[in-house]
Amino acid sequence: MSNVTPLERSAEKLDKANKRRPPGKAASTGTFDADGHRLILHDPGRLPEILDELGAALAEYGGNLFVYTNRLVRIYVAPELPGKGISRARGALVLHPVDAAHLAEIAGRAAIHKRWDVKSETYRPINCPRYVTEGYLSRGNWPELRSLTAFVEAPTVTLSGRLLDQPGYDAETGLFLAFAPIPGYCAPPDRPTMDDAAGAAARLLGAVSEFPFCDDSDKSAFLAGVLTALLRRQLHAAPMMAVPAPTAGTGKTLIAETFALLATGRRASVLSLGQDDNETEKRLAGVLLAGDACVALDNVERPLKGELLCQVASQQYVRLRPLGGSGMVSIPTNALLVATGNNLAVVGDLKRRVALIRMDACQERPEQRTFSTNHLDEILIHRGELIRDALTICLAYHAAGSPPVKGLYPLGGFDHWDTMVRRPLVWLGMADPLIASESLRDQDADLECMRLLFGAWQEVFQDRAKTAAQVVATGLESLPATIGHAHAELYDALQLACTEKPNTRRLGFWLGKHKDRIVDGLMLKQAGNDGHAKVALWRIHVVEPSAVRADVHIPF
Repeated sequence: MSNVTPLERSAEKLDKANKRRPPGKAASTGTFDADGHRLILHDPGRLPEILDELGAALAEYGGNLFVYTNRLVRIYVAPELPGKGISRARGALVLHPVDAAHLAEIAGRAAIHKRWDVKSETYRPINCPRYVTEGYLSRGNWPELRSLTAFVEAPTVTLSGRLLDQPGYDAETGLFLAFAPIPGYCAPPDRPTMDDAAGAAARLLGAVSEFPFCDDSDKSAFLAGVLTALLRRQLHAAPMMAVPAPTAGTGKTLIAETFALLATGRRASVLSLGQDDNETEKRLAGVLLAGDACVALDNVERPLKGELLCQVASQQYVRLRPLGGSGMVSIPTNALLVATGNNLAVVGDLKRRVALIRMDACQERPEQRTFSTNHLDEILIHRGELIRDALTICLAYHAAGSPPVKGLYPLGGFDHWDTMVRRPLVWLGMADPLIASESLRDQDADLECMRLLFGAWQEVFQDRAKTAAQVVATGLESLPATIGHAHAELYDALQLACTEKPNTRRLGFWLGKHKDRIVDGLMLKQAGNDGHAKVALWRIHVVEPSAVRADVHIPF
């Protein structure tokens, strides 16, 4: 009976095989066959070299393989099966994550894989082993591959003013231009003038001449939506477009579809809001991970709000847990979001991150109107010309040196959008596209609460510092004979701030949330701590008019 262990027997066989292997083959790197095809030899003990060779082969092959948010992805046509809460038009492009099995297929196209066969004493073709593709994916860093910012399906302009209108990968921006020649499109002039831009804006508005915009600021906001749709992939942040109207059939959805048709040549991906914020967040994470360019939140029936929507509008990346995933990933927010709804309500912080495009047909049954043409068909027919016009506006402003625009000040957090979208329109003499959004501020219940409480506080206490408990106690003081409250306006304001009967805890929380806010020239300031109770003191500070830039029109 032999005393040789199975491990020793395997080592002995391997040693014999190595002795029969052609000299030098095991240590070769960057091998090519006689036809010039890259050859990867899967010999034992060479895993690091094999992974390096696989990376080189994938880089040479290209094959629509990119690095995106620390994942390997490919751009492909989405299946037509609708996802839960998400529907896409036929032919929609999305990003598809590459797993180990998929990478084995790509690796087989990128190189010839062989392993030494002991019996025949020669190298035999094999499929790329799974442990190799898993090892390559586990690296988590692939500098040899192309990094993808996003794919675009229409010509665009970079932040530096460079026109991108040729299909393929642009290394400077990381954009992949995934479109064939667009009928009717020709490049804008090298240095378009203000007159060129004005003519372009007039033609774009002519395409929606039968839409019942409320006033010129809404027309300007529509143009801002067109420019945003074509530039959004590079903008670090951009407002959500919101299209409200009093009644159904006004044309709200057609506006959203117009943005999508220009940017992609297809209708928008539609996302249904979930039953709660958590479900909505998962659906939104799905479209962001998939790289959808234009997402419509159509016919929104409940107030539009949520921390994630605020983050998508104002941050370059958000950290989310993909559906079915176990870890958090950073996801670019470079998708245009368009919300539509009858008397659409926008609440909370989101209202400072929305550009309104208001419409009102002033009819009981606006859906019964007749139009001279089919709007969406006309947009598709003239898509190339309209894209050229939109880019002409951006390029003309850049060619003029991006001059300052009187009365406009930079939008904090929206600098690129301000420079590439808002300012070119106002430079042309159009209305500020954010004027309509100011109406959201007027509807802000929180702002009204601040206005009432700050005013009543200043009336009762002047500039004296008080604790939350002292303010509540004063507000609850009754008049003689218990008829009403001694400070009725203060009491009413405290009820709004505390959402019910005033109490110290709720008011203290409200004061902390609104610290340093200014309304009507009054600022809430923390004035240290009470020496005995060790609780915060608060007072209302009158802000000098010179300290408040009243001419700044920034709803954000």
